[in-house]
Amino acid sequence: MKNLLIISSSPRRNGNSQLLCNQFMQGAQYKGHHVDMIRIMDQNIGFCRACDGCVRNGGTCILKDDMADILDLYQKADVLVLATPVYFYGISAQMKTFIDRTYPIWQHLGKKDVYYIISAGLGEDIVERSLGDLDGFVEHLEEYEIKGKLYATNVMDAGLVTGKDIYKQAYEMGYLI
Repeated sequence: MKNLLIISSSPRRNGNSQLLCNQFMQGAQYKGHHVDMIRIMDQNIGFCRACDGCVRNGGTCILKDDMADILDLYQKADVLVLATPVYFYGISAQMKTFIDRTYPIWQHLGKKDVYYIISAGLGEDIVERSLGDLDGFVEHLEEYEIKGKLYATNVMDAGLVTGKDIYKQAYEMGYLI
């Protein structure tokens, strides 16, 4: 059994990347894995202030919000799933905030198997151009392997993934961990 952490940065509860996260989670749970899913929109997470307080405090951020608990779950996870819609050729602001707030542990990001779940209103070429921040974050892990990438393309309206093969693929990807 593995510990999975899904970071869902969809601002829409029924957005395409969130729906794919739900399917991924069901597949992994059915296989017997422990899954925690964090919906960034449901959390109280402030923006990094670049004050370096965490450096002076031994890795503890000065902000007292939900991020400390999320970092605890992050450090316990064997598998990390990063899910984001693409907005204006980039990851969502919610995902970028999560990444920025890992700064207190950036030298101890650990070893993880990584999966991407990405949704976009346009094609795969736009997705590939939009992943710089996500790829940069993952490259800072001490050791990682990107085990899977799921791209839901041409799904502008919320919920469109439910009628596509990618919806089943999300379940299967979670199941096959």
